Amino acid sequence: MSKHHKTKHLTPEIAAIATPDLTDAVTITEATEATEAADEPQTDQPLPQEPAPEVKQAPIGAVKAEPVHLRGRMTLEDAFQAIGLNCIAQIEANVPGVLKQHVESLHQMRVGLRRLRALLAMFEELAPPPVPLHASIEWLSGELGPARDWDVLADSTIKRVPGIDAQALRQAAHDRATGHHAQILHVLRDARYTELMAQLTDWLGERRWQPEGGLPKDSPLRERAAKSALPLLRTAEKRLAKRIDGLDETDAPGRHRVRIAAKKARYAAEFFRDLLPAQRVKRYLGHLEKLQDRLGALNDLAVADQLLEELKGGSSQVAKQAAYVRGYIAATGQADAQGLSKVLTDVAKRRITR
Repeated sequence: MSKHHKTKHLTPEIAAIATPDLTDAVTITEATEATEAADEPQTDQPLPQEPAPEVKQAPIGAVKAEPVHLRGRMTLEDAFQAIGLNCIAQIEANVPGVLKQHVESLHQMRVGLRRLRALLAMFEELAPPPVPLHASIEWLSGELGPARDWDVLADSTIKRVPGIDAQALRQAAHDRATGHHAQILHVLRDARYTELMAQLTDWLGERRWQPEGGLPKDSPLRERAAKSALPLLRTAEKRLAKRIDGLDETDAPGRHRVRIAAKKARYAAEFFRDLLPAQRVKRYLGHLEKLQDRLGALNDLAVADQLLEELKGGSSQVAKQAAYVRGYIAATGQADAQGLSKVLTDVAKRRITR
């Protein structure tokens, strides 16, 4: 599960580009062992003559995804393995921060998991993971989501509402977020999480998707990634265009589906950007990011409305503030959805594969 895990299919070239330097990161086991060692009496050690100097620990920060620098001679299978291991590295690098209930570490851990899920969906016909492994990935995604939703509500959405002192409401949202963060601590110490990360690393490192006897001669995984990745990228583009076609701007679930498709298309382009025309990729990603920003803001409002519904049964003060904020959110959402069609139409025409 750590960066020192070695497998016979993990070449030095792939290892170098797939995982960032996580020297400063610690695993749950290492953190626990360090704490236990500090608590044990050191009976065989001489007493120090002077107090030991205080060792200042580096602050734990969120770890963003490292770029995956693909090589032109790589096969599609090499690229898939390198990208997958890179996603795992981002997930694990943020564990120390999540254990400290660091909000942005949780966000980046979820980003790493979303990137991994997007990659697996992209390769679902070429390298499908075992059903139990896929189920555990979805389990982890479900466990990490609620805390982030409540964090956004408390620290972002409510704060932007003018004309009200919503401190009581913010505190109620913070309390919900704290409860979910505490649940995540149990999740990360659960044997299922440990097994999931070990199995993922083994499945990717050992290329367990290969049938006995190796890949068929006509498998796209055996071809150069620069060529065989193009059909996968086209699929992501077409899926996004299809979701955009005929979308009603006021349809929140429909906007969410477009947002997910845009995110998958963006990740796909980022995964393979080293093998594509640089300027074309840059322009494509720029348009996708603008669309994601618009749709992300609208999605935050939709999620906030659902969460505020859960708080209406609290104290009268919280209930009144929740009702006010929900009214503001409804009006803001309708206004922000106006003019979305122009952005959607523009993105639907964009292509990085020609």
